[in-house]
Amino acid sequence: MSEEWLMRQDPHSAVIFAQSLIEHPERLEYVLLDEEDDWLVSDGSKLGGDSERNHELYATVCLHDTVEMVPQLTALAGLPAGMGANWDAETATWELLSPTDPLDDEEASERRAARVADWPHPGSPMDEANLSLGLMEISTAADAPARSVRYVSREDDGRWMFVGFEVPDPDEQTEVEVDTLELGHVAQLYPEVVELLDAEPGEVFFREAPDAEWLQVIDDGE
Repeated sequence: MSEEWLMRQDPHSAVIFAQSLIEHPERLEYVLLDEEDDWLVSDGSKLGGDSERNHELYATVCLHDTVEMVPQLTALAGLPAGMGANWDAETATWELLSPTDPLDDEEASERRAARVADWPHPGSPMDEANLSLGLMEISTAADAPARSVRYVSREDDGRWMFVGFEVPDPDEQTEVEVDTLELGHVAQLYPEVVELLDAEPGEVFFREAPDAEWLQVIDDGE
């Protein structure tokens, strides 16, 4: 393979790939990366209990061929296992998501229990956290700015808020448009916030630049 391989998975690893995307890659809707680091690339068709129907809708394709058909997947090369992303063709942007496991799935329940047992911070890695939209999106544009967290707060009720540098000054804005991810996924995507995850409710932190140290906001914000 002469070209540079951008994905961390082996190029010959198997991908569950929607059949329709082989001829019509523009029908791409979302991707999922399971806990075993295996990809599913979907046109929106749902997998169910009917194996014959599943085989009609999906094929097994190697990751190298998947990337050739859906090259925008390489923008998700650093996506943590267990996450997913919706594709927005209009903006050529991936919108990150934390998939929801069925509560009656025994294997999924065991995975959740293991994640909670391994979590070294207060709360749970499955706690819902708010993120500004710039932290929720991964652009495929070559000149897209790097994503980085500027502002972190733990609300009085324990809920987390993470704001990126795309927001000029969170303190000056009464409302910041947000979406949600699991807290454990936030820690994997943005490891620079891990040192703050033992914060007490009501504590707020910010930094002036992506490579700057975190500063705690005290009362008057200074």
